[in-house]
Amino acid sequence: MKRSAFIRSAQSATAAALVGSAPRYAVALGTAATVKIGFLDSFSGVFSDLSGYQKLAAQLALEDLNRRGRVKYEFVFGDDGSKPANATIEARRLILQESVDVLFGGTSSGSALAVGPIALESGVFNLTLAPFDSSITGAKATRLTYRYGPNARMATKTLGRRVLALGRKWYFVQADYALGRDAYAQLSDVLKRAGGTESGLDVVPLGMSDFSSTLTKVRNSDAEVLILTNSGLDAANLAKQFVAFGLNKRMKLAGIGLEDIYHGAVPLDELAGSTFPLLWAPNASDGAARLTQILRRSIRGPISQRHWLGYGAITALVDRMNAAGTTKADKIAAAFDDHSFDDYKRTKATFRACDHQAIQDMYAGAIVSQAKFAKTQYMYEVVAEVPALESDGTCDSPWARSAHTTLAAQTIGTRENYVAKAL
Repeated sequence: MKRSAFIRSAQSATAAALVGSAPRYAVALGTAATVKIGFLDSFSGVFSDLSGYQKLAAQLALEDLNRRGRVKYEFVFGDDGSKPANATIEARRLILQESVDVLFGGTSSGSALAVGPIALESGVFNLTLAPFDSSITGAKATRLTYRYGPNARMATKTLGRRVLALGRKWYFVQADYALGRDAYAQLSDVLKRAGGTESGLDVVPLGMSDFSSTLTKVRNSDAEVLILTNSGLDAANLAKQFVAFGLNKRMKLAGIGLEDIYHGAVPLDELAGSTFPLLWAPNASDGAARLTQILRRSIRGPISQRHWLGYGAITALVDRMNAAGTTKADKIAAAFDDHSFDDYKRTKATFRACDHQAIQDMYAGAIVSQAKFAKTQYMYEVVAEVPALESDGTCDSPWARSAHTTLAAQTIGTRENYVAKAL
């Protein structure tokens, strides 16, 4: 399956001029400021299909916000190619050459881990969008980076409540990158504490398309459940081949992520009942239905959790920038601290100041039949929910304490020749 089938592109707006002669962090006065948002994401490479959905919805949100507000916002795009090294280069380009006011976006955990320290040393606020690696809001948290989407620990919490009922002998397939390693650590711990058995572990490269050798090992094992700790098209290809090998007739399938955008790429009837975490679902709550109605004004076909990420995250960023009244990075970060907001779920989410994680309702979904998908236009049925306040412990949890200690020791860099804008 070609990734281009999932990507929708749009052009960025023209850039606003900066007043380079003003002192550091001077406030540019005026009644019609234009704020430049550096949208850095995986617009090519292994995560490009996911980023394409996020980009489309973020652009729709920005159009809505610009129609209503006095301050104008525009995107300046950067492509990390799904590679952390490229993310480093592009982040510096957006800051130094494009003079963006803030950074936004991110699907790859490796890229997000690379960009956070750059934002900190450069004195630029960064709202990271959808990377899952738990350490981003744990031991590797940074003072100017907040995360809108959930982390792997939050996703596995919903999964852990469901998949133990599917079987207690698990075979893991782990993609060799940050999310894969984190998700394996989280889920193997769930299995161990439940008294289950690990029947096998295969570590595979990111971007792999042929899983024949891995599935042969799975077929020769005593596993009752195949657990995928990969995501994107990798997970879709593996799920499709899982059926081709006939393994769906002898074991269950679950994992950290089989994206809802792949409803046409996998055999739904053969995978019905397979369980995966959902970040959001159009049928999960009244708030979700409200966002779905908004998105359907411009989007035909199924509404995805990646649409939710793009639309909701840019709405939250603009709201907090307006609340701060400036593009100065530390002021924006302070506006995020412990702010509760509508994230189009059942209950409100909160940007927790102690670790910079947005705690939020989380879901587990079971794949539906093709007939049911035809009626609902969504490939999952919500089968479990974890409320926001239970989704990621508290500020006394070990990971939050680790983040708090890390954040307290950091110093925000000074951004040279930058004029903060009054909003």
